[in-house]
Amino acid sequence: MIDVLHLFPKLNSSLIDVLDGLSSQQWNNASICKKWTVKDIAAHLLDGTLRRLSIGRDGYPNAAPDINSYRDLLDYLNSLNADWVKAFKRVSPKILIEQLGAAQDQLYNYLLTLDPAAPALFPVLWAGEDRSSNWFDIARAYTECWLHQQQIRQAVGAEPLLGKELYLPFLRISMQALAHHYQRIMAPSGTTVRVEIVGDAGGSWCIVHKDQAWEFGGLEKEADAQVYIDQHIAWMLFSKGMDFNEARQYWQVIGDYELGSHALKMVTVIA
Repeated sequence: MIDVLHLFPKLNSSLIDVLDGLSSQQWNNASICKKWTVKDIAAHLLDGTLRRLSIGRDGYPNAAPDINSYRDLLDYLNSLNADWVKAFKRVSPKILIEQLGAAQDQLYNYLLTLDPAAPALFPVLWAGEDRSSNWFDIARAYTECWLHQQQIRQAVGAEPLLGKELYLPFLRISMQALAHHYQRIMAPSGTTVRVEIVGDAGGSWCIVHKDQAWEFGGLEKEADAQVYIDQHIAWMLFSKGMDFNEARQYWQVIGDYELGSHALKMVTVIA
């Protein structure tokens, strides 16, 4: 279990601090998110927080079309996101900050009431799960909040969220997708891939092929593919903010290149 719930208040307050300091022009800055400004990302964060409260805390049904595939789910979520962002273009930054701060406090208090081991309402699909525990769903929410705040900070030139306290949990959660990401890669039993995020907030994760499947383990042996990724671009790789070819100068694969480079294409968001 990766426990990050205690980090939400600090993560939330740091977001409000950076938003409070923005100029009128900075709210309209372009971001790494296609077609979204800084204000659009902040509005999207509010949308996700309110939806989570409505469905989880309040049990309010969210009418959705028939979803029969991952593509259907993606199209539905993209439509929801676009509708909200468009509507919030008429709302002032001051109101947005006030509502975002209040909603984040309510979400944190709601998450405190959940049993970490109980089944979550929604699975963490990017990690290959069709059922998830609350702790993982909460962890997923943390990565979303961290990611969008980092995107805002990057767009306005604010200090990045790359300190160990808040960034390492993001990386630990994201790397839970590694074994699932490799499931379609065939390899001899015992083949090992190690991924190291290089930097003060980094870490090392290893998967090994056993019984026709990949699983975490194998740290004790030499890897068949060793992958090094600079922590400054890891978050962008995992969120489709940067193609691995664009980031070539920031990563290195030693050993089996084809096997190792697959890790650079891992995505830990619904995209």
